Amino acid sequence: MSAPSELASAQLVRLYRDNSDAKLKEVLVKRHLPLVRHIAGSFSNRGESLDDLLQVGCIGLLRAIDRFDPDFGKSFDAYASTLISGEIKHYLRDFGALVRPPRELVEARKQVNDTIERISSDGTVPTFDQIALATGLSVQKVADIRALDLSGYPLSLDDTGEDREGPHYQLVDQKYKSFQLATEDRIMLTQATACLRAVSREVIEFAFYQDLTQTEIAKMLGISQMQVSRRMKSAVRELWKLLNSRLW
Repeated sequence: MSAPSELASAQLVRLYRDNSDAKLKEVLVKRHLPLVRHIAGSFSNRGESLDDLLQVGCIGLLRAIDRFDPDFGKSFDAYASTLISGEIKHYLRDFGALVRPPRELVEARKQVNDTIERISSDGTVPTFDQIALATGLSVQKVADIRALDLSGYPLSLDDTGEDREGPHYQLVDQKYKSFQLATEDRIMLTQATACLRAVSREVIEFAFYQDLTQTEIAKMLGISQMQVSRRMKSAVRELWKLLNSRLW
């Protein structure tokens, strides 16, 4: 038998599936780390650290190794690329900044923070005017930069909303407690999805959990985009029937 380093990725995956050899999985991961770095780098302008994106991308790679079926005769690299990208998109959607600040503010952020650290080294709390004078930026731009950390991310859902003057109180549905209802709906949806036919569950997972487009799903499954669309409609109808049947 050829050494693992000499085998094609699809062959390695087949050997790994047949033998569950952790060393083969390690070879696959190391071989495709440059691919993960390349894909993660293409998302590095979204305001998240490259290290975080690399870790998320590696999760996508591991899932690709576990899910790839070499019998389809498709390229493992293409399959892995789709799952890696999908995992990173999913992460950015759920955990990334909700507000993307202008590039000029992001680029000036380090300059402002370094200036604040230098001025405050003797215990002085710098004003916006002092920071603006030291950096050559306008006072308004300094204020905007300092507001980035506060405006980029949502309020904590752990906040009880008891402060009637605070913004969270205004967001909470005090009468119906919609957050609790949404949690119950999520549980029902998860249970119903588990009852779907495998072909329906697969397309639902790719579209709504991996954030893949119909074109990307078609490439992964080796079918046309029209077939993906039909499977999607069928899967949604099946899911709808399951959810409604649980109500009676």
